[in-house]
Amino acid sequence: MSATSAAQRQPHGRRSKNLLVASLALLIQCTDTIAASKQTLSPFDCSNVAVSSKQSFDLSKIAYPIRVSSKESTPPSETKTFIDIDLCKPLEADANRDEKDQCPRGTRICITIEAIKDDKAIVTQAIPVAYSDEAEGKKIEAKVEWGEELEGGEKSIELQFPGATYAEREQKAELELVCDAKADADEQPSVRSYDRAQGKLKLRWATKFACSSAATKPGSGSPSKGGSDSDGDKGSDSDGASASGGWGFFHWLFFLLFVGFVAYMGVGMYNNYNNYGASGWDLVPHKDFWRESPYIARDAATHVWQAVSGNRGGGGFSGAGGRGAYEPI
Repeated sequence: MSATSAAQRQPHGRRSKNLLVASLALLIQCTDTIAASKQTLSPFDCSNVAVSSKQSFDLSKIAYPIRVSSKESTPPSETKTFIDIDLCKPLEADANRDEKDQCPRGTRICITIEAIKDDKAIVTQAIPVAYSDEAEGKKIEAKVEWGEELEGGEKSIELQFPGATYAEREQKAELELVCDAKADADEQPSVRSYDRAQGKLKLRWATKFACSSAATKPGSGSPSKGGSDSDGDKGSDSDGASASGGWGFFHWLFFLLFVGFVAYMGVGMYNNYNNYGASGWDLVPHKDFWRESPYIARDAATHVWQAVSGNRGGGGFSGAGGRGAYEPI
């Protein structure tokens, strides 16, 4: 008999384990979904880069446009790479180049690659890694958040910009701004990497305009100098940038309540199945309470309404259609 009982417990244990794994997977998926809502982009205002509700940075004081260049020997030619940056307004067209050899209008960060052979330069790539479609009236958007802790109590600022589609890949640019109080206004960023497979450019930029001493309260700085590709609607830019800084108290409260509810359901269902062999609706923890909760809420609302309006008919929880009280279990 003991062998039979052990054989019966084994599939029961496997089912319990599978149920727990499924519950945890659901919890992780829901957590990722809610966290993903934090990743939304907001209209970008270079003169009011709000990282939080209390700190904003003015990047319009940087001397734009910035050009970072590099050269590499690639026999039989020589390859030059240029990265042009202007966070406040679209890059100006180069009058010395054909339009087809440049990034499209609306580009804020452009990678241009030239192949030089026999003193002749040919543009082989023009990659818009930070871009907004000016023709459709779209504003440049960005995700703004705090980065890693730095020495001296400073924090880096991370900016993420979407780009255009190039070579069938969505481009993007990530800028890490770090505090350097001694940096010049035209200090150039350093290129960390460009991943062609992912279409992602990573830059690290040491600037005095990312120091906490240069921070102001969002919206209290100077007028915007390039928060969008057009001159209108500046106020919405600063509001959007401020919103991208992080979650408020109620966002976190509802998030934690939701995660706690999912965990409560998952653990309760596992416990009911593992200890009592429950199935179907019997898996739900405290199912009697959840079954009665709509009626309790309705009767409570009726009672409150009668108390506020002064129309108390019959007293108690015996409003029309109510159940009066808990039913015996």
